[in-house]
Amino acid sequence: MKKTLEKRILLFAFLTLTLTITVNTAFNIEGFRRDYRDGIILRCQSLAAGLKSSIDKVLALGIPLEEMEGLSLRCQEIVATDPEIDYVLIENEVGTPLYSSDPSFHFPNEVEFLRSLTPSVAILKSRRGLLYDVSVQIYAADGKMVGRIRTGFLESILDERTGKAFRRSIAVLGTAFILVFGLIFLFIKRDLVGPIGRLCSVAKQIASGNFKVAVPPMPTRDFDELGTAIQEMAASLQSRDDKINEGYQELEITNRELQDSYEHQEQISAELGRSREMYRSLLEGANDAIVVSDEEDQIVLVNKAAEAFFGFSRGQVEGANLFTTLEKLLSDDIEGQYAMHQKVLRGQNVEAEIRFVRPTDRRPVVGWALASSIVGKNGKRMVQAVFRDVTRERQVKENLENSARELERLNQMKDSFLGVASHELKTPLTVIIGYAELILSEMSGNVDKSVLPMVQHIADAAERLSNIVKDMTDVSMLDSKRLPLRNREVDINTLIQDAVRELGLFFSLRKQVLEMNLGNGLPLINCDPDRMIQAISNLVGNAIKFTPDGGTIIIETRLTQSLRSFRPANEEEGIKALETRLLPYIEIIVRDTGIGIAETDQLHVFDKFYEVGKIEEHFTGKSAFKGKGTGLGLTLVKGIVDMHGGEIWVESPGCDPGKCPGSAFHILLPIVQLEREGDSSDPGDV
Repeated sequence: MKKTLEKRILLFAFLTLTLTITVNTAFNIEGFRRDYRDGIILRCQSLAAGLKSSIDKVLALGIPLEEMEGLSLRCQEIVATDPEIDYVLIENEVGTPLYSSDPSFHFPNEVEFLRSLTPSVAILKSRRGLLYDVSVQIYAADGKMVGRIRTGFLESILDERTGKAFRRSIAVLGTAFILVFGLIFLFIKRDLVGPIGRLCSVAKQIASGNFKVAVPPMPTRDFDELGTAIQEMAASLQSRDDKINEGYQELEITNRELQDSYEHQEQISAELGRSREMYRSLLEGANDAIVVSDEEDQIVLVNKAAEAFFGFSRGQVEGANLFTTLEKLLSDDIEGQYAMHQKVLRGQNVEAEIRFVRPTDRRPVVGWALASSIVGKNGKRMVQAVFRDVTRERQVKENLENSARELERLNQMKDSFLGVASHELKTPLTVIIGYAELILSEMSGNVDKSVLPMVQHIADAAERLSNIVKDMTDVSMLDSKRLPLRNREVDINTLIQDAVRELGLFFSLRKQVLEMNLGNGLPLINCDPDRMIQAISNLVGNAIKFTPDGGTIIIETRLTQSLRSFRPANEEEGIKALETRLLPYIEIIVRDTGIGIAETDQLHVFDKFYEVGKIEEHFTGKSAFKGKGTGLGLTLVKGIVDMHGGEIWVESPGCDPGKCPGSAFHILLPIVQLEREGDSSDPGDV
């Protein structure tokens, strides 16, 4: 092992030194070559700059570059003074040589451009080898380039200098390599391999069981610490050997203690039995009925509350089948209870209602069961069901449902009363309006002039009351689905213009602006024109009342698409699945800059009489600001839209009389084509 380690260390040292010296030599030689090349380039640039300075002076005298004398001799002198420079030549602006250090060297024809080092230095290929060409441009007094000076040297100059430097470096580094490798060999032999061999000998003695071996002194601090660690390891192994012997003795003691532990376990089992008895006593004291059954559906345990809840004794049911017992109690849905029992056995918690007849008093009982899985003493799953008597709660719920039905009946009676009252008011109102109009028109000359304004007030009040009666009648007919519709195909824009024309006076009184953005080329709709005008008039009238003076009301119509399913007029409202394709509808939007509608009110704004609030705020006129009416206008609008198979909703940021955020009512109406697809019957009176 010692010889192998010595060889590996020497081989590693040899490879490391060789690689280090090789890399260092390569970097040094490359750096020397680059620095020497840059030095020659700098000399070329300096010599060219000196020559350029002389030429610039002559050019300043007005002598052209082509007519100067002595420049070829000057180029030869430069090459003669610096033997490393191969050539110096001067060419005109198009590259034609004018003067040269060597007239036999034809520069344009004998060189080939390879690449550029810098904008002024290029590497060229010639028949004499690679050249480094340095060029300096010559400019006339007017700044125009008239030629350039080229100086160059062969790459062989660099190779020669680099070769000499490389041989010098190899000689120096080779000598250093031999000296360093010899020192490393001596160090490994004396301070590394020798101590390792002595430590291996000590380790073998310890492995054979001699834990009291002495470690010899080591020549270095690191190996001395390793020897100390081996000495301590030997002492530790000796200590552990002693402890193992002690462990055998302790094992015998532990065996005796294990026997004692077994006896203690028996005592714990007895304690567990007492705990089971305590669990049984807790079951007995519980207020809720508890029944425990096993996997075979046999009743294992019932508590005292269960006896009172179900009306049977413990002896009658313990050991009996759970579902047979429930059948005796006339419990319904035995199959559902069996399925619940199986779910609990699989580990699920289940809640369910159970109904049965208690045999002791023959009274129907409703219980709420919470069943969960427990583990018995044999490790098998059991079902523990806790029952709570909710008979009283169910009776209260049924009473509430009966009360709701009674309220619905009273609401229907109210609607019937409204229908009867409105019908009975029609005849006297017709008489009042008729006689008032007769007095104002045909008999105005026979009546005192001071009486006519009074009669006019009577006529106006009767007309307003007549409108209220009409609204009540229409609402009653809507509730009973008896509102007649005389449908025909019409243009919705024409209906909107007719409705707005009737309200023109109120826009003038309130100085409000009406904007109508009615879509062009809209399809026809199938509707009752009079009823649709009534609905639009109510919406616009509401906008007039709740928009301040000088406000703006905008009416828009457009063709839109929706996933909403078409609902025929005679179909009941309710949740309906969306279509998988977009259906076309006509959308009517009535916007205003009024006080807005609170978010809570938006949910009930279409309910009957919802506007009815403080009695002093009621006003049946159509133009008073914030004047509340009977609360039937929007109910009529929604009823009319629903009867046409459409939909209406409201959007508003909220109610703020100061900022007036406004509101927008949207109506969707099916077009004629869609209505025919939804209902194959011919349109007509409904």
